[in-house]
Amino acid sequence: MSTGSFGSDGVIQPGNSRDTARGACGRDRTVGQAHASPLERRDRAWRPDSLLRVKIVDVELIQLAKVHARPHRNAKQSRSRRVVSLVRITTDEGVDGLGEAWCNPALAEGVVLGKLRPLVLGQDPFNVEGIWHRAFDGSAMYDPKGAVVAGISGIDIACWDIMGKATGQPVCKLLGGLNRTEIPAYASDLHWEEDPTVMARAAASFVERGFRTVKTHVGVDPLDDARRVRAIRDAIGPEIGLMVDVNTGFDRPTAIRFGRQIAEYEITWYEEPLSPMDVHGLAAVRAATGLTIATGENEYTRWGFRQLFENGGIDYAMPDVARTGGLTEMKKICAVAEAYGVVVSPHNYSSGVCSAATLHFMAAVPSTGPLEWDTIDSSVVSELFVEPPTVKNGAVSVPQLPGLGVHLPDEVRSRYSAN
Repeated sequence: MSTGSFGSDGVIQPGNSRDTARGACGRDRTVGQAHASPLERRDRAWRPDSLLRVKIVDVELIQLAKVHARPHRNAKQSRSRRVVSLVRITTDEGVDGLGEAWCNPALAEGVVLGKLRPLVLGQDPFNVEGIWHRAFDGSAMYDPKGAVVAGISGIDIACWDIMGKATGQPVCKLLGGLNRTEIPAYASDLHWEEDPTVMARAAASFVERGFRTVKTHVGVDPLDDARRVRAIRDAIGPEIGLMVDVNTGFDRPTAIRFGRQIAEYEITWYEEPLSPMDVHGLAAVRAATGLTIATGENEYTRWGFRQLFENGGIDYAMPDVARTGGLTEMKKICAVAEAYGVVVSPHNYSSGVCSAATLHFMAAVPSTGPLEWDTIDSSVVSELFVEPPTVKNGAVSVPQLPGLGVHLPDEVRSRYSAN
């Protein structure tokens, strides 16, 4: 009697006494059914004994870029081109996985290929805890924050994608279960404009599309930006949530002064009013303005978030799955946040791979929310989903195909290649 094994489509096949081939590890494996649909692959039986010897044989970095018709501006920068860094892991059984490392694109190659690739080759992609610690604290020279942790995130997400494909399950079921099939979301792409009426019209259009909360980026002109917040509030009405994101642009006095100016407009949360280096200042801003504080997209790992929570002044934590250590670490950050009574609302402003990972995570951890969603197609998002999620009445559907439900077609890679 033969054992079950990986098929050519990357899904475990039940054992079959006929039609077996010798695997890389010297044991029998059945030949896969290459033409099965994703749903058929998801529902097919699998055998745990076939998962024991799969190994990582390659790690690839793929950078995609999207050019904007007009610049996107916030308190710290203006840009007309966004580059995302995807990580693809291939195994000896032919199944591969996609992840994302959200860091400075110029650093990604050295981190992913130079530092991390040698550490993960030959490893079992199901051993996410072992791979994570091997990459994070496997040497005497630590890189506890920054691009290296973002690179680990990309590796980790890709491993989870492989696990889902191999078992025929959506990643959310491996993380904790499909606890909800859609995630309430807010519109996140209302960037600073010289003319407040342009921002107001954009905000109103998001509401017309069904979003119940809108986030705007201000802080370019702290002496005048309250006028922009007021214009947006007037356009969307009193029943719609309004988040204000300063993208770390203020010092303490400016953050307090501006927060007091906008408090009358019923702000849902005041996001990143200070530099991530000023971990003690958030409590002062919160106390002086009475506003709900959200921050964390520039923080890393459970240890970084524990420090944020211990210093107080944070109501919503915003770890980014492609930046803070991947899905493995996100679960631990959520556990720490729960102990401190802080809600986790993941930052999600990159490619479709990051969006898919975030959707799966939030489906598995129902205490998280709301979801940040790209409403102006500012990155390569829908093109990377096998079946793009639906957005209806301000909620986004959770992918239910095996793995993350993402892919990288050759045409998409060619069209958006950053090189």
